[in-house]
Amino acid sequence: MVDSGRDTGPVTGDGRTRWSRLRSLRVQVLLWTFLPIVVFVLGLSFVDVYGHQRAMRLMVEERDRGLLEAVSQRIADSLEYYAGLLQAVGCREALRRGDPELQARVLATLEDQFTEGIALFDSEGGLKVAIGPTDSWARSPQAGKMAKATAASGQSGYIVGPDAGLAEGQLAVTAPLLTGNGALVGVLPLTRTAIVEAVDGLQSAHASPGASHSAPSSGGPVCLAVLRRGDGRVIYSPAPVAPNGAAPPAKEDVVTTTLTVPGTDWQLIYSERWQHLLPFVLRYAQATVLVAVAAVLISLLAVYSAVRYVTAPLQELGQRARRMAWGDFEAVAAPIGGVREIADLQSTLRQMARQVRSYQAAMRSYVAAMTRGQEEERKRLARELHDDTVQSLIVLGQQVDRLHKAGFRDANACSEQLALVRQGIRNLVHGIRRVIGDLRPSYLDDLGLVPALEALVKAGSPLYKGELVIDGEQRRLPPDVELAIYRIVQEALRNVEQHAQAQHVSVQLSFEEQGVRVLVEDDGVGFDVPPSPDDLAHSGHFGLLGMRERAMLSGGWLSLASAPGLGTKVEVYLPVSGAGAPAS
Repeated sequence: MVDSGRDTGPVTGDGRTRWSRLRSLRVQVLLWTFLPIVVFVLGLSFVDVYGHQRAMRLMVEERDRGLLEAVSQRIADSLEYYAGLLQAVGCREALRRGDPELQARVLATLEDQFTEGIALFDSEGGLKVAIGPTDSWARSPQAGKMAKATAASGQSGYIVGPDAGLAEGQLAVTAPLLTGNGALVGVLPLTRTAIVEAVDGLQSAHASPGASHSAPSSGGPVCLAVLRRGDGRVIYSPAPVAPNGAAPPAKEDVVTTTLTVPGTDWQLIYSERWQHLLPFVLRYAQATVLVAVAAVLISLLAVYSAVRYVTAPLQELGQRARRMAWGDFEAVAAPIGGVREIADLQSTLRQMARQVRSYQAAMRSYVAAMTRGQEEERKRLARELHDDTVQSLIVLGQQVDRLHKAGFRDANACSEQLALVRQGIRNLVHGIRRVIGDLRPSYLDDLGLVPALEALVKAGSPLYKGELVIDGEQRRLPPDVELAIYRIVQEALRNVEQHAQAQHVSVQLSFEEQGVRVLVEDDGVGFDVPPSPDDLAHSGHFGLLGMRERAMLSGGWLSLASAPGLGTKVEVYLPVSGAGAPAS
């Protein structure tokens, strides 16, 4: 975006020249030569320190992983304990008898463990019995889905609120019945389990005295333990964390270990600062000769890479682009190598060449179709003039000859011949007007767009029922706009007659403030719309392509929507400059 309101001060010609020189390839190559030297010197200076830090980091990671394995196993054991309680009750015969009171008494034996309630569901997730302080969670659709999934899988499940109708900090444990025709769901506070104690113990296991429980990236020797679900939502953490339970951002001084709790999709995350554990590392002398030799080698390699992967491929690509400009579209097909940006540029040129070729082929097909259409129209006009007009003139000539031979000898015969001549003249005039109407609709020039469209819809095929709907305040439009709309609707109705097999066609003309909108919709068989407008010519839809070209020439657009069996909808919008004249 260019900010035209900001005054950046005058830019002299010398300033622009200096900036362009800095961006030249020669200067860039020199920078690439100098940069590896700096990187190599810094790398050599800190290689020993990095190696020692890496070893210490791996040691801390190994220690944290062992700690997480123990804590996660403790969490899994706690979950399995409550699931085992439900499974033990689920084996009782009383739950199978279907007596709600007996089932409630059986479930009441677990009220001391599941203090927030216990519920029995059938295999379809329907609630059968629920006991406890409240059963609102058991009546939620999520609880039924959870029980249905448990009955179907035969595996225990665990969900922590606020999902499935549970409150924040509530744990729901599900267990399938032994017969497989239902599931038990028990709810208890998360604080009553060993989960909270285990995570708290992990948090304080290696925290330094006086360290604050904040994010490890905030500075200071701290640690952070988080238990989250598979979707990232936090189950429990002693310290404030992000709502999505994301692990702390990766930093050099932070070790983050993640482990999945067995039997669940829960993840246990432990992050810890570790650099405060490192001893002070003494500085050491640098190998000056080795640095100099390596710097020269890296500099030469950088210069060679710059010339090999930038200059040469760009020159080759420029030559191929010039060949493509002369019509050799295959010139950019073969790979030329180089850096990724050059490959991306070549790929863009390939795509451009394909699009230009496709557009040229579509234009050739369209021009050929237009030429064929013109020839067909000429043949049709010649045939109509020969079969209708010329033949009518011949018949009129013969009738005039007979009238001349009869003379005034037989008044009745002369009257009959004159009537035939008059009828022939009327038919001839009607035929000529019809031909003229095909070339240029007289209704459009004399009466305007709306009467012309009404006549066009009424004169449609008897195969379908057509209707014209007018919206907005009618007004005369510029002649070129009215002609474009008339031809577009004419072509759309011709397509309906020839291809749609429709029973009803609706033509809607809407006069808007800044333009006019036309909607032609039918209930015919429909078709698959090509993904690109250029594909209309390849698929033989030259009429639709011509309609689109007419709309674009008038500064508007055409939208086409269709599908097999769902009919076709053609929407056209043409802008109109000025308010226009009111329709008479």
